[in-house]
Amino acid sequence: MKEQTTSKLRQNMFRLIIVTIAGSMIYGLPYFRGYYYDAYLEAYNLTNTQMGMFGSMFGVFGAISYLFGGVVADMVSPRKLMSVSLVLTGLGGLLHLMHPNYGMLLGIYMLWGFTSLFAFWPSLLKALRQMANADEQSKATGFMDGGRGIVNAISLAVTLAIFNHFSKTASNLAGLNGVIIFYSAFVIILGVLLFFIMKEEKIEGEKTERMKMADVASVLKIPAVWILSLTLCCTYCMNILFYYFTPYASNVLGVAATGAAMVTMLSQYIRPIACFTGGICADRAPRRSMVLYLTFAAMGICTFILALSGNMSVPLFVALLVVIYFAMYAGYSLVFSMLPEGGVPEKSAATAIGIVCTLGYLPEIFAPLVAGRLLDRLGDAGYKPLFIGLACMMALGIVSLVIWDKYTKKIRNQNAA
Repeated sequence: MKEQTTSKLRQNMFRLIIVTIAGSMIYGLPYFRGYYYDAYLEAYNLTNTQMGMFGSMFGVFGAISYLFGGVVADMVSPRKLMSVSLVLTGLGGLLHLMHPNYGMLLGIYMLWGFTSLFAFWPSLLKALRQMANADEQSKATGFMDGGRGIVNAISLAVTLAIFNHFSKTASNLAGLNGVIIFYSAFVIILGVLLFFIMKEEKIEGEKTERMKMADVASVLKIPAVWILSLTLCCTYCMNILFYYFTPYASNVLGVAATGAAMVTMLSQYIRPIACFTGGICADRAPRRSMVLYLTFAAMGICTFILALSGNMSVPLFVALLVVIYFAMYAGYSLVFSMLPEGGVPEKSAATAIGIVCTLGYLPEIFAPLVAGRLLDRLGDAGYKPLFIGLACMMALGIVSLVIWDKYTKKIRNQNAA
């Protein structure tokens, strides 16, 4: 069985690379503002609350897209859905070049919430699940997410060079526009190439008829879907709020703008090692949840230290972030690999993923807005309650894993019986 799995992964290596690049670059446009937080605020005359609203609007439309996108991804091939998503996201980026005001920017992020999320992520994960057998799911997702980190690290180095060049020769706005042009052109071209390069793959037993509401209802009845939604919600709070380490570094610790940007970019250089390590360890561990226990604990402890330490030294700050980033990415991709363990059938995988994403990514809606309002009302003092809240979410994630272990133990006992 192990040899068969290895052979299947090797046969799909080219597809894995293409899917990995697509899964990285499509999110460059919706999230690049986090790496250039202060420059973005200045260029478009925004407040922290308005910046948070962009993330919230992106999250609202993303939640709607995930809900229906998962169902669509079980009806339409991943190749077509991912290609359309890439092209439309790039076209949305071109709208960002038209000197938008706050209202126009809100509309752009709403558009990105639909184009970069609708069916794309469920389709990507469904395609990924087809590339490996059940005992290699964590390794496949870990390699994919680690590969995304490599692609992100390369693209961030390129965009940082572009931003520095145009911001020094012209303005911060020119630098941001250069970054937007790079991402927009890349994802449009990638979307066209993916359509012709990716192949269609039919799953044995997969439904070809129109998905019925009864099928969606049957997925909603699976407890694993709800438990993993809570687990993802907890870990994703860190994924969506770690961008605030950049303004914390510049405003509280006095780090220069370029150095503050590198604080969050550092996460993408750690990401490949963390994802590869997490995926391999999870497949070798008796239970995948064991790795997640460690990651939640590490993130919670380090974030709590950040909240209590106040104005710490920069080396200590960076050391804490290294631990947080490693834990964040070592555990994040494992949530989706746990679906087979929870008894979710492959033919309904995308629908289940869509539901898990809809519920699990809810922090995308409220977390940036809450963080922005905290900082606007309390100033730099707002970081303390923000970090304490993050630590509490990590503790809740551990509770969700305890529930998961009890549930999967019942499934294993039933199968043994």
